[in-house]
Amino acid sequence: MRTLLNCLLLAAAALSTVASQAQAVNICDRTAQVRDAILTALEADDCAAVDSQALAGVESLVLQEKQLTALRAGDFSGLTGLQNLNLQENQLTTLPDSVFDGLTGLRNLYLYRNQLETLPDSVFDGLTGLQELLLWANQLETLPAGVFDGLTGLRSLSLWANQLTSLPDGVFDDLASLQFLSLSENQLTTVPDGVFDSLTGLQELWLRGNQLTSLPDGVFDSLTGLQELWLFGNQLTSLPDGVFDGLTGLQELSLWANQLTSLPDGVFDGLASLQFLSLSENQLTTVPDGVFDSLTGLQELSLWGNQLTSLPDGVFDGLASLQ
Repeated sequence: MRTLLNCLLLAAAALSTVASQAQAVNICDRTAQVRDAILTALEADDCAAVDSQALAGVESLVLQEKQLTALRAGDFSGLTGLQNLNLQENQLTTLPDSVFDGLTGLRNLYLYRNQLETLPDSVFDGLTGLQELLLWANQLETLPAGVFDGLTGLRSLSLWANQLTSLPDGVFDDLASLQFLSLSENQLTTVPDGVFDSLTGLQELWLRGNQLTSLPDGVFDSLTGLQELWLFGNQLTSLPDGVFDGLTGLQELSLWANQLTSLPDGVFDGLASLQFLSLSENQLTTVPDGVFDSLTGLQELSLWGNQLTSLPDGVFDGLASLQ
């Protein structure tokens, strides 16, 4: 009898624990669009009847094109299982400091095509599982120095089509897992020394459509895994000696539509994996002897739109793969 009584007491305790873990959570006072998106994800009708267990089971929340102008702290509280959060194509101009607190399982965060002008310093703190962060087509003029600190698993970061005029020193220092970075279509005139030094896993770097007039010596030295580098549509007048040294895996390099008047001797030495090279629409009048000799795998070479008056004898002799 005592054994039976003990079993009943244990069962009652277990039921009590489950009940306490599935307490009702009132989501009715959250931002209306957020509340409705949660109900849609749960296939529920009554915002007062949502419990904590159901809330924790939501994996994706779609708030695309919901005319959101603001979010409140706590809008996403309890969504501990959330992996995908779509906030793109709204009218958000800023974000509350702690709006994403507790979303430790979040993998993909889409904030593109809003009107974000600033980001709080700690807005992404705690998002240790984040893999993709899309911030393109906003109105960001600056970035807080530590805004991406702690995002050690981030693989893709797009800041394309903002209004950035500069980058803080060390802004990407924690992003060792990053594979894709786009800073295209901003207003950058230069980048800080060492800004990419921690991005040892980077495969694609997009800097096109800025106002870059120069590049720091050694700016790409740590990017030994880089496969694509897009620098077209800037205002580069020259390239540092050895600027591409060490990029042995680089496959595509575009310098189209800059203001280059000359190329350093040996500037492409070591780029044996390069398949595509564009130097079109610059102001080159000639190229150095042997400048393409190391490009044994090159398949496409574009030189149109320059002011070339002569070319060295045999300048293309080593380009056996050229198509």
